[in-house]
Amino acid sequence: QVRHRQSGQIMVLKMNKLTSNRGNMLREVQLMNRLSHPNILSIMGGRGGATVMQWPGSSYQYINGGNLEQLLDSPVPLSWSMRVKLALDIARGLRYLHSKGIFHRDLTSKNCLVRCEANGYTAVVGDFGLAERRRGAVGSQNGGDVTPGGQGPPMTPCSLQADVFAYGIILCETIARVPADPDYLPRTEDFGLDVTTFRTMVGIDCPAAFLQLAFHCCSVSLPSPLLFL
Repeated sequence: QVRHRQSGQIMVLKMNKLTSNRGNMLREVQLMNRLSHPNILSIMGGRGGATVMQWPGSSYQYINGGNLEQLLDSPVPLSWSMRVKLALDIARGLRYLHSKGIFHRDLTSKNCLVRCEANGYTAVVGDFGLAERRRGAVGSQNGGDVTPGGQGPPMTPCSLQADVFAYGIILCETIARVPADPDYLPRTEDFGLDVTTFRTMVGIDCPAAFLQLAFHCCSVSLPSPLLFL
């Protein structure tokens, strides 16, 4: 967390200590400069002007509530309406990315930041270091390789479905308030969701449609449910 000397604005400085990673970081900055959505993390600086950055780092919007994983692991009570609201925030951010032909490819509860507000929380999708722009047909060149927490089945043919699967895992984390780690969130041998076991972890007060959405997203053979949100 840093303060800009001239404006006094609080922001976050993302440091790059590896010369070999400079290209990836620059690519992330260039991609984020094209994005503008309330549920997508903003890079500081005007869209048409210079970004407030100086190698080996770049400056991002400060989000005051940590990440979703931390919130879910905390003792803070979360009503079902608030959990659904957080899930909808992430879905809106992800749908915006997909509408721009961008696959996140690293969607996890760690990379979904949470802003604390007077009336609750707002989720913001961040960390675009592995994001890719679509080339040609969906899934023609980009595989479903995401980080282990939201890892989809190895046979997943397209990054769109990988993002949707990862979103489904976030929904499961939010519903049961458990980590994505397979030691806590039951998975099948091919990394899918063990639906039968997961049902035993969910209280009867969970909204049925919310639970069903999680199951749909974790079933990678289905069309994207995000298209209908």
